[in-house]
Amino acid sequence: MDELRPWSEATDEAGARAARVMAAAAAVGPAPVDLTGWDAVVARAARPRHGLRLGLAFAASAAAGALVVAALMPQRAALPAVEPPVLVAAASARWTQRPDGVVSLEAGRLSVERASAAVLRLATPHAMLETSRARFLAEVTAGGTTLVVEEGEVVLRGQGQVRTVRAGETLVWPEAPRIPPPLEARPTALAPVCDGAGSRLDCLRLEAKGDGLGAQAALYELGALERQSGHVDDALAAWTTSLSRFPDGVLHPEVRLALLVELTRLRRFEEAAAVARGFEASCGADPRRADVEALRRSLEAR
Repeated sequence: MDELRPWSEATDEAGARAARVMAAAAAVGPAPVDLTGWDAVVARAARPRHGLRLGLAFAASAAAGALVVAALMPQRAALPAVEPPVLVAAASARWTQRPDGVVSLEAGRLSVERASAAVLRLATPHAMLETSRARFLAEVTAGGTTLVVEEGEVVLRGQGQVRTVRAGETLVWPEAPRIPPPLEARPTALAPVCDGAGSRLDCLRLEAKGDGLGAQAALYELGALERQSGHVDDALAAWTTSLSRFPDGVLHPEVRLALLVELTRLRRFEEAAAVARGFEASCGADPRRADVEALRRSLEAR
């Protein structure tokens, strides 16, 4: 058993030993350090460890979280499919559906028999029709596009204009050009003299078989009377016969104007424009030539 010594002696002896140890340590010189391998040591220390395992763990955690969120979110009901409109085309109609979904009607009649929420766009040579929830009929002829709306409304765009056609309405597009009042047919002062036997139509037909001024007047008046009776084709035939028999007759300007006005009303624009050009060429001094020219330009623009 160690001998007990006073506290002051013990602390003096421990302090002396510590001083000797520190003196010995200070006497030892520093060991040289090899710096050539230091870069490799730093690189190994900076290299991430367990990166793949951490990435897989993170991805799995994220996927699990997404599944939990999807399970907790309220589910939306699937929207019902929109049924397309039912189109019925006449046997003689020429129509196709373009890649962009637009229905192209070149000629004939096409009708929408069942209204649909789907947007329908119908192109014709004269206009673009656009609608939904509507039933309508469209017909394309040489004179334009006829639109008859039975239910809903249809928007028509053409020649820089927009028209809305509603249920019960009919629109023919393009609109016929305005006929200048000076070109309207007027009774001629050279009306044929009939003897009163039979009807006036019979009298005019008989007079028209002759020659000269009487026959010209009879053909002109015959056309006017047939038109008033609603026999438009017979009226056109009488005036056409007059021009073929008397192309330079006294009444040929009046006959040409009568044909021009009636063909314009019938929307036979190409034929009307041809008659207008004939009037301009053969009636250059007529004071109505400027009106004919203006009407012809309007006809050619359609």
